[in-house]
Amino acid sequence: MLSVACSPLREGATLSPLRFPILTLDERQLTPALGYVFDIRWLMPGESIISILWKFARANGLPGHVLVHLMGVDVDPYEGVEPMRDIIDVRRVRRMLRLPAKVLHASLLDAGLHGRYHPVLRYCRQCAGRGYHSVTYQMFSEYRCPAHGRALETRCRHCGGETPYILNANLVESPYRCAWCRTLYSYGYPPSLSTKPVMRKAHRTAISRRFYDRISGSFGLSNDDHEGCLGGRPTRSRSLSS
Repeated sequence: MLSVACSPLREGATLSPLRFPILTLDERQLTPALGYVFDIRWLMPGESIISILWKFARANGLPGHVLVHLMGVDVDPYEGVEPMRDIIDVRRVRRMLRLPAKVLHASLLDAGLHGRYHPVLRYCRQCAGRGYHSVTYQMFSEYRCPAHGRALETRCRHCGGETPYILNANLVESPYRCAWCRTLYSYGYPPSLSTKPVMRKAHRTAISRRFYDRISGSFGLSNDDHEGCLGGRPTRSRSLSS
């Protein structure tokens, strides 16, 4: 007796056409052949490259090892690299995400200040619950979230593990959760991606002010870069219909 999986179609039956296009990958470029979806309005000032990639992966359903290759670094995606400006191919990432160069520069660590950054991921539980991680949280001189006043944490409350702040497949595939046990860092899963603010205005203002206070000296960026970091008109990357 034939199994259900290989049973012939009933007489007169036809296969229903797929309602959605199948997203295929061009292995040479490691980019979606039909394009991808990303909107700068999903981001907040100071968003780390890790947080940006978490949102990109969520919107497009791409695996972590593919996104690591998007960084233009020829390494084992499961070993990864430090998210430093001198290591990551910012031009290539900019072409992929269609984000302003200043936004990407601000999302990466400055190699010249290597000793001032935490080697493990630091997070605010409430920010993680809203789908946000700031590059400033990785600085040794930062102790609390400017919006919620919570002490920044490094350990998972479930397994006690610490996740190395390395751009690799394991971290990219663990959005706002522990890379070891996959437990969420927050009280619940982040809300769906939206162009509407996910934080209260007072919290967004506090985060923005703290980031811009630190951007000049601690991230090697000038005051002229402030306007370029999520300033101006929102832009979109290529959509699946383009």
